[in-house]
Amino acid sequence: MISLALLALVSSAVPLEELFVKVDPTVVTVRVATKSLTENSSGAVMVVALITGSGVLVHPDGFVVTAAHVVEAAELVEVHWLDGFKAKAKVVSLSRTEDIALLKVEATPPKAVVAVVGDSSVLKPGQRLFAIGAPYGLEHSLTAGVVSALRDNDRPGLMPRHLVQTDVPLNQGNSGGPLFNEKGEVVGIASFMLSQSGGSVGLNFAVPSNTVRTRLFDEALPYIGVGLRFIPRDVAEIFNWPLEGGFLVETVRPQSPAEVAGLRAGAVASEVGGNRVQLGGDLIVSVNGVPAFETTKVAQALRVLKAGDVIRYDLLRGGKPGHVEVPIPAGLTVPALPKPKK
Repeated sequence: MISLALLALVSSAVPLEELFVKVDPTVVTVRVATKSLTENSSGAVMVVALITGSGVLVHPDGFVVTAAHVVEAAELVEVHWLDGFKAKAKVVSLSRTEDIALLKVEATPPKAVVAVVGDSSVLKPGQRLFAIGAPYGLEHSLTAGVVSALRDNDRPGLMPRHLVQTDVPLNQGNSGGPLFNEKGEVVGIASFMLSQSGGSVGLNFAVPSNTVRTRLFDEALPYIGVGLRFIPRDVAEIFNWPLEGGFLVETVRPQSPAEVAGLRAGAVASEVGGNRVQLGGDLIVSVNGVPAFETTKVAQALRVLKAGDVIRYDLLRGGKPGHVEVPIPAGLTVPALPKPKK
């Protein structure tokens, strides 16, 4: 049975099948390998996991946007194109709170197609959308629907500040993939769904494209291999943490500057307010002398740093104060993202 939303999209000014052919080459499958140590009666066991997500090429220099939760713990990231081309990639910027990450691939196909990143501020409930991704590993699958609502999170930290709610079906493997409007512009990046069954029930959420443009390009922060989640005061009070707000270290990439410097990741998977949180890691209370709860000032302080500068994190570890200094590695300069045509 074809949904009414799909029929409406097909009857739009540009047929859906034409839009799909146009934008599908911009969509990539993101393959991620992770490894971890677990304890059993025989001792430590190395567990290797393979994760599949989605992404989209947004700049001709090989920059791909995906979801942070897809790549934050990756030992290896490989990007697969529609034509079978494959290339390794590395994370160059990441926001765990906003659940978005920017990858730089080692190479792109000779005829690579770059997506246009649109203006999500003009989205309205009822506007038609479609997604392309790899649900359950089924690459380049198309699903369609509408904007259900535009949500603003008044408790930033546990989930992205701004969200596009949609009934476009998004399942495991769609994470990090693009949400397109009727012009074929990327207006969102698939993040998560609300479901008791584990499958899509029409309550799906994407990070708006304007958040992607701001956080990963216009105001890109140096990536040191750490996944942080902002913890607001009311959540900190639940754990008896004596602070107005802080950054919880959830993940630390192996052999990254953060790990070498000594930052510690969480080890206990928990649920807080319906959100999965990795507890047990360092709790950062200030960054280069700026209180962590003043997030705007923290971002401003970090954006002016360059390779070789040091980030000082004052933190709580097991309830005891301490600090870690992380030098910023030499990295890539993130280019400007082209503005969409009016």
